[in-house]
Amino acid sequence: MLAGTSKAGIVKTLAQQGFSSAEIALEIQTASKSPYLRAAAKTAQTLKKREWLLATCDHLARLDPGYNQQLDVIDTPAFEEFIKNYYSKHKPVVLQNGIEHWPALKKWSPQYFAEVLGTAEIQVQFDRESDALFERHSDKYRKSMRMSEFVDMIENDGESNNYYMTANNTQQNVDAIKSAFADIGDFGDGYRQLFADDPAFSTYFWMGPKGTFTPLHHDLTNNMLVQIYGRKKVTLIPAWQVPWMYNDLHVYSEVDFPNVNLKTHPLMQHVTPVEVTIAAGDALFIPIGWWHCVEGLDKSISISFTNFNAPNSYAEGFKKAQG
Repeated sequence: MLAGTSKAGIVKTLAQQGFSSAEIALEIQTASKSPYLRAAAKTAQTLKKREWLLATCDHLARLDPGYNQQLDVIDTPAFEEFIKNYYSKHKPVVLQNGIEHWPALKKWSPQYFAEVLGTAEIQVQFDRESDALFERHSDKYRKSMRMSEFVDMIENDGESNNYYMTANNTQQNVDAIKSAFADIGDFGDGYRQLFADDPAFSTYFWMGPKGTFTPLHHDLTNNMLVQIYGRKKVTLIPAWQVPWMYNDLHVYSEVDFPNVNLKTHPLMQHVTPVEVTIAAGDALFIPIGWWHCVEGLDKSISISFTNFNAPNSYAEGFKKAQG
């Protein structure tokens, strides 16, 4: 009954197994009064209503001829304008000229980190190519090495997704690379909450070779991805298309995107991905819940931050909703 099988179908199946009409009627009557069945029916109704609302929002959004065809690419506006037109609207945007004042934009490269922090002990994601679900199992693929060793791989091993210093390593690396954060600061003017005693506060560091790939997922905060060296291609899918995303675990999709098999994942035909390439000096605002995957087109260095001068503490609500 929870699965939606008709009463007639249940009667037929039980009769074939030798139960009497009276026994069948009693069992169906008892099950119909179960609080579990009533709760499940109510939950199913709520979920159907949510999916209807999300599908309606998507349909209305498509009335815009330019819907999800390309993102706005603009000079970094005043923070108040960014909040009004993008942050509060849940709308991604590429912002340019927001870090022209950062020394990192002129100084940072893999070789620079080898020269100034070469002896530092760092942690990276390593042996990722041995596991198709490497991102979900990231704790298994942590390796410590010297910065100079890591940079040597980036510079000489060619295109690879096998090793990558990611946000998953930031907590372990913060002491080793903290001095480098003196080369970054506010974004634009007044975008970030900054603390002099903790320059790495809510700042995540990424460095790797050409070919790195972060699979399809969504984040639990609003994020600004800032490209400092090299280029990355980011593919985004609107948050409200979640009913078609095969969200099978936490923030991940089971779909091998962009290699989508519509025979096994037919709902993906409804999604509207949009691609954008960000180069050194560009930043991409990724709103909370927007699905995205990221590919390194070159050897690259990025940081991302979540410490906006605006509300951004939504992860706890998600965790409570997940039980």
